[in-house]
Amino acid sequence: MWRSLWPTIDRFSLHHFRYIVNQLREIRVVDKRNREVVLDLLQSIVEIVTYGDRHDPAIFECFMEFQVLAEFVRILKIGGNSGIEAALLQYLSIMIQNVENEHAIYYCFSNGYINSVISHHYEFDGGDLIPYYVSFLRTVSGKIGRDTICLLVKVHQDTAISLPLYDEALKFANHGEKMIQIAVRALTLNIYSVADEMVYQFLTTPTASAYFSSLILNLKNKCLHVDAIINGVKESFHEKKRELLSETDRILDDFYYLKDILCIPEQRLNKLVTENIVNMLILPMLLTLLNNRLSNDTGLSAITCLYVLCRLLQVFDGTNLVNVIGSAVLFSFMPPNVTDAAESVVSARLEQVNGLAVCYQEGEEMVDLQHEGAENFMMNYVLKHSLEFTELSSCFDSSPLENSENEWGGIFSCIFSRNHSLMLGSLMLLFTVADSKDLHYQLAAKIGFSQVKTASEMIGSTVAGHIQKIVNQLLKVLASEPPLSVPILLHAAWFLRKLLVFLDQKLEDNDCHLFKTSYEGSCGRLYEEFDRCWFDYIPDVLKSEWANCKTALEESSQSKDPFFLLELASIQNPPSGNTGPAFDWQRMVDCVKLLGSIGEKISFGSFIGKLRFRGSGIPCKIAFSGAGTRDIYVIPIAREISGKLLLVERHPLHSRKGVVIAIAPLAGLDPKIDEEHPTWLLVHLRDFEPRLRSDETKTLDSHTSLPEQGRWILGFLSAKDCKAAFSVILEETRKQRSFVENLVAPVLEEKLFK
Repeated sequence: MWRSLWPTIDRFSLHHFRYIVNQLREIRVVDKRNREVVLDLLQSIVEIVTYGDRHDPAIFECFMEFQVLAEFVRILKIGGNSGIEAALLQYLSIMIQNVENEHAIYYCFSNGYINSVISHHYEFDGGDLIPYYVSFLRTVSGKIGRDTICLLVKVHQDTAISLPLYDEALKFANHGEKMIQIAVRALTLNIYSVADEMVYQFLTTPTASAYFSSLILNLKNKCLHVDAIINGVKESFHEKKRELLSETDRILDDFYYLKDILCIPEQRLNKLVTENIVNMLILPMLLTLLNNRLSNDTGLSAITCLYVLCRLLQVFDGTNLVNVIGSAVLFSFMPPNVTDAAESVVSARLEQVNGLAVCYQEGEEMVDLQHEGAENFMMNYVLKHSLEFTELSSCFDSSPLENSENEWGGIFSCIFSRNHSLMLGSLMLLFTVADSKDLHYQLAAKIGFSQVKTASEMIGSTVAGHIQKIVNQLLKVLASEPPLSVPILLHAAWFLRKLLVFLDQKLEDNDCHLFKTSYEGSCGRLYEEFDRCWFDYIPDVLKSEWANCKTALEESSQSKDPFFLLELASIQNPPSGNTGPAFDWQRMVDCVKLLGSIGEKISFGSFIGKLRFRGSGIPCKIAFSGAGTRDIYVIPIAREISGKLLLVERHPLHSRKGVVIAIAPLAGLDPKIDEEHPTWLLVHLRDFEPRLRSDETKTLDSHTSLPEQGRWILGFLSAKDCKAAFSVILEETRKQRSFVENLVAPVLEEKLFK
């Protein structure tokens, strides 16, 4: 009753807002005793201002009249050790994020209040303040535009000397927390997108532009870490793979961030970033490859260089980077015998690679970058000088293909390297350059993979003329004895198919023999699996993997993940001694994949298996844990592709019927009679049971533990019964294996050669 007589307060009214602001202005010190009161006042102000921005313009006019932002700055300064900074930054972020009126945003950024909050001395002692601070900076960056960014710049004599929003954010660019790194990068992209002339002058000063150099240096350090993981001796392969995936994801994030910067239509920014990428990342890596070294002066291996360059070409758009790399790849095919001595060759190549960057800079100075047609002029200028460096026409006209492999330098020597990872990596780089849509037509004609189709056109290409020898090298890898690891063979088959599609012609007699040898070797490895524990799954795996192999072989170099290079480098000495059904399964799947990669034109029908059985079993005993000893009958039975070992217990009501209490696949039983107990029969069980889907075959998961192989011990009444059961199991297994072999034989024996 009395409550109805009490006047209600409209908490979003202008009157209440003035009251809250006056309450805040009376605060002279902030400590733990009044901290909550101050926070309530700040929260109320933010809520009312956000409401007023949409419904009552008078509230924001009052906000400006009382200079409430100045009160926020004052509270921040007198906060001391009260721990109010995080909440204050959060409330400011909420207010700035929700204010939509352009005049209100302009006011918030004027008078230096935001800069005062940004430049305040915070105690970042590893607590929770950093996320709130960086979030506040990102929120501010999301509201700036070309008309308001100038309000955050500190100017001296008409020259920008500082941008606190940018400077303070970069201090957290390499923070260990991923979300903070993302926020800082989003902030920088917001600034680059709306920067005006004055801001870009500041960003290109040596002090501010050092950020881009630091970014590339950190990227190189990540590449060095990749090398360290590959060369580590303590970790297992699966641990290495997890670490490599994590580190390469970080490298890929850096690439996409740099790509986002280059997508901003500002020539000065693009030039600055491109120069850093070329001079600090690309050229040192190219020098490693062109000088035929396994690592460069910084310790970066050739394999990592190849991975990074391939990834860079796949991520970045535009012509500058791909054509610099393409030019370097082209003159890497120059044979060293063009010069008088090996020393002059190395020095000449150093000058050639660095000359590409010099030519690019000279071209920029000769033409207005904003002028129409400037890009074509730049590319022609660089190409002209790169061709002068390489002396392509004289080099290749006077250098027959029959020269010794040791006489070739650069990537060409990598292609014929005995290091198979290096060979596949150099081919991957070559294919990625050739397939780039931004490759200049003159370079594309010299490489000859994409545009060249006829034999007459092939004469003028630099690389296409050597394809037959590259094909021969790949076939030697596929037909090698003893066979190489399956991953190497799978990727070699991918490159081989690409080259055969390009050649559009039959193999030479020697190459045809190697191809047939490699195919027969793949068939032989698969035939060996019929004597192992997973032969009954071979038809199903063939059916599921065949389409996957065809899809993988048709994958373009632009979409093929070069991560396989790092994997291959990590398993040069693959671990041995792995046993058990799970590892046997993986080996069988790999054999099927390899066969599908080499003979992907083979086709086959569907596989059908049914299970029926008749007749009686052999009596025996078995003991199950927790169930005691049970009298059962052993019935092994194989019908077409299916084969099972049934343990049947007599039915309690029907003497001629039984109840199946356990089933095990015949494949992998490997029955053995115990030497000390001739009435005991030991059979092994496949505890690892894969589940096949139409689009994917189950493979080993490195994150899960594998079960140990189980077994049954069957006790018979006599040694004769035990031998009889042993013989029947082997006979039924043979029948099942014979059916599977006959089912798969037409696939393996299909004629691939005329």
